[in-house]
Amino acid sequence: MPRETFAARAGRWSAHHRRKAILGWLAFVILAVAVGSFTGTQKPSGNGGTGSSAKADQLVDDHTPDSTTESVLIQGRKPGTARSAEVRSTVGDVLARVRRIPGVRNVDSPYAPGNAGQISKDGRSVVVSFDLSGDDSAVEKAVKPIVRDVAAIGARHPEVRVGEFGGASASVALSKAFSDDFHKAEKLSIPITLLILIFAFGALVAAGVPLLLGLTAVAATLGLVGPVSQLVPMDDTISSVVLLVGMAVGVDYSLFYLRREREERRRGRSPDDALAVAAATSGRAVLVSGVTVIAAMAGMLLAGDRTFTALGIGAMLVVAVAVAGSVTVVPAVLAGLGDKIDRGRIPFLGKALQRRRDRDGEGGRAWAFVLGAVLRRPAVSAAAAAALLIARAIPAFSMHTANSGTKDLPRNLEVMHVYDRMQAAFPGGQI
Repeated sequence: MPRETFAARAGRWSAHHRRKAILGWLAFVILAVAVGSFTGTQKPSGNGGTGSSAKADQLVDDHTPDSTTESVLIQGRKPGTARSAEVRSTVGDVLARVRRIPGVRNVDSPYAPGNAGQISKDGRSVVVSFDLSGDDSAVEKAVKPIVRDVAAIGARHPEVRVGEFGGASASVALSKAFSDDFHKAEKLSIPITLLILIFAFGALVAAGVPLLLGLTAVAATLGLVGPVSQLVPMDDTISSVVLLVGMAVGVDYSLFYLRREREERRRGRSPDDALAVAAATSGRAVLVSGVTVIAAMAGMLLAGDRTFTALGIGAMLVVAVAVAGSVTVVPAVLAGLGDKIDRGRIPFLGKALQRRRDRDGEGGRAWAFVLGAVLRRPAVSAAAAAALLIARAIPAFSMHTANSGTKDLPRNLEVMHVYDRMQAAFPGGQI
């Protein structure tokens, strides 16, 4: 039997106290989700970073009222012009609507004296600009009905093109896009992951255990993000990072246990002994892997950028939760299932996997060859691996960070279509 380790003790306790371990894990997940729903996620405001320019931006924010500028672009379709009746009527509708919104200031008509710069040089486009007062949360809330009304005005005036762009409207559109992508990833990642696991194990129950750990780890972490964000504000990208990282490590860590436990059972060990070996070996590998990943992600905290800090914290949280679930609840689930772990077996997959194991052994010929070569020449293998990693890292030495602005934003969003049309109509302007 393997020597006694913390992972072995945790696995043995979990297997002998299955009910406590499983109910305790479920209670933790439910409590984390409830706390996250209660606190909500605090989004960042102001400017991130620690450089001199970021400090200057922060000083400006601290000594000027919170506000953001929005612009509504109105373009006459050829051969229409900026002063045609259709464009003027649309401008009037926009002005009347935005002036009724509380918190709107500095509404500028393109036809007012001194506002010639709001009419494009080609004479086809005009811009109605206005400011929204309040912090990021307030202006995003206020801009939503304006965006809807501007879209409705555009629908009533099909002879012109109408669209809105600004800090608040772009933020709302990007937040929705991130949310939609997150839900799409949820819908795609779960069935794809389950399908891969079914092919790997040939049984539905065995495939479901890693998937359940990944999903519960993600759910718990998303709940924990809420209270943590009150100290370190996090934007909407944190959900995608937690989902991707959480599903990856949650599935991998439970696979360590499940694969080793099944191997030991096939070698003739009793269910308790097989689980003890899996806990002592795979459990230790999970702990080492988790600590390594957390240490690597901690490097993002040194970047001095608020976005990287938030992403690093989110990644470290979900890895820690997945590790905790792997060493506490997975042994309990495996002990409770016993031989039922192979229920729901897919006949043709089960036979194919068994033939492959009989032919190649547990690890497969390719990995047996690689492992044999490494163990015969450990120094040479370590040197070759280090040289390969250094060679692969050489391009990173010439990388430089830069503010990409709007270049990297998805161009399929309507708000970015409006932005591109504004830049084309008013090149080099501040719009």
